[in-house]
Amino acid sequence: MTVPRQHPVEVSLPGYGVFVLESQHAPQFHMPAEQHSFLEVFLVIRGSGVFDLGGVEHPCADGDVVAVPPGTPHRIADRPGDPLGLYGVCVAPDAWRHDPDLVGRLPGGRLSVRPAVADRVRTDLRRVLFEQTRAGRASGTLILGVTLQLLAVLARSAELALPAGPAGRDHRQAVARYLAELPDRFFEPTSLDQVAGELGMSRRRFTELFRELAGESWADRLARLRVRHACRLLADTPRSIAAIAFEAGYEDLSGFYRAFKRLVGVPPDAYRKRSDPVPLPDPPIPIARPAKTAARPNC
Repeated sequence: MTVPRQHPVEVSLPGYGVFVLESQHAPQFHMPAEQHSFLEVFLVIRGSGVFDLGGVEHPCADGDVVAVPPGTPHRIADRPGDPLGLYGVCVAPDAWRHDPDLVGRLPGGRLSVRPAVADRVRTDLRRVLFEQTRAGRASGTLILGVTLQLLAVLARSAELALPAGPAGRDHRQAVARYLAELPDRFFEPTSLDQVAGELGMSRRRFTELFRELAGESWADRLARLRVRHACRLLADTPRSIAAIAFEAGYEDLSGFYRAFKRLVGVPPDAYRKRSDPVPLPDPPIPIARPAKTAARPNC
């Protein structure tokens, strides 16, 4: 059983540069201002309070993800009667030296993340904790890899975050953000109902807003992105058509062939034999234009 803490956890980073801490606060928890050379990303699992980052307060509650950039003076204060319980991922600068701009794209404070990203944080934390506890062969490598993936996902999510607006615009903003993320997610296995549920709205509401913002249906945009990616791979790589179908997000080869021929006009093997199979860029993401029937592109 975890003993509630009255003071912060002392962190000692291992050689591979990542450590996950657990901190269940006691009602008497007190934290003076601290400053570290490493990055911290916290997941709040219970309670509420405030992260004070350099004198700027960032309220937090159950489910929130909070980033504390390296070198930032910070302290955590619980709301009276509602002590915080949280996990923190501490990451040494050497871990992201190959991508020095990564942490700069991760703003300090509470991060605006969609539900799927918040779920990803929980899953990755559990994986890292498991490996950290097991301390088996290659655990450090796995911990570092999972952590870097998570930081990249959070950085991309932060870049695509939209400013808050009136309550009536929340669904529209959620769909707009999902639409902006789709070129980096088209290969994920999902369904219309899953996406609508992820964004907290009905299937009908999601499909209406998606068509209004994108000018085409969700299924058409998904197929367009997948087939365009397949066009690039067919033109630029010697990979097999089965491998390309898998990478583009198709679970069965027949579905890939049908979608490819519908959008391009020829099957993938015939497209590859063309003398100039030049792939085109991803479709633009128009915002708030009237819905209209989208033209079927040739790659």
